Amino acid sequence: MLTIDNLSFYKDNKKVFSNLSFSLSISSALIITGKNGCGKSSLLKLIAGIYEIQSGRVLWGNENIENFRDDFNGDMQFIGHKNFLKPELTVKENLEFYADLFGTKNAVAPALEFFSLKDLQNSPIKTLSAGWQQRVILSKLLACPATVWLLDEPSNNLDKDGKEQLRELIKNRIKDRGLVIITSHDEMFFDLGQKLNLEDFG
Repeated sequence: MLTIDNLSFYKDNKKVFSNLSFSLSISSALIITGKNGCGKSSLLKLIAGIYEIQSGRVLWGNENIENFRDDFNGDMQFIGHKNFLKPELTVKENLEFYADLFGTKNAVAPALEFFSLKDLQNSPIKTLSAGWQQRVILSKLLACPATVWLLDEPSNNLDKDGKEQLRELIKNRIKDRGLVIITSHDEMFFDLGQKLNLEDFG
């Protein structure tokens, strides 16, 4: 179980959100909503360890994740607004780079297949549209399996088919003992789990 315990976040000495608490069990999802600037991306970055926790705690089980950050992050995938793909490398080469880090190179081919990337696997990233690049970075979720997914507006730039593929992927992750936290304005994903409006903690 992931527990957010009385978490507050301040930026430039201004409160973004405060006194945020919730728990999320395995095989479930939480959809974080709210207007731009209310701290949705910051919350995911706090959980991922990208931002330093200023006030409150993030627990995995009953243990503060800061006590075993490397182990937690080794079983977590964070997909943010920046895709961190190498533009000169091909689709397949980018996925193989990440899969090598996880020791899951055999998962690359199924990942390409799931997001309809097989015919583009030898294309350099820089030749692809924003939508296809988004499919590539989302396919990393399959190429590098993890229990916890933190997805920041993952449907951005996707067409209808891409969104449906993403929705199916998230549903499968939930069924397969996964835990998913999504920030989204897209109502297509609102019924995947509980909803939390971060503006309520501003």
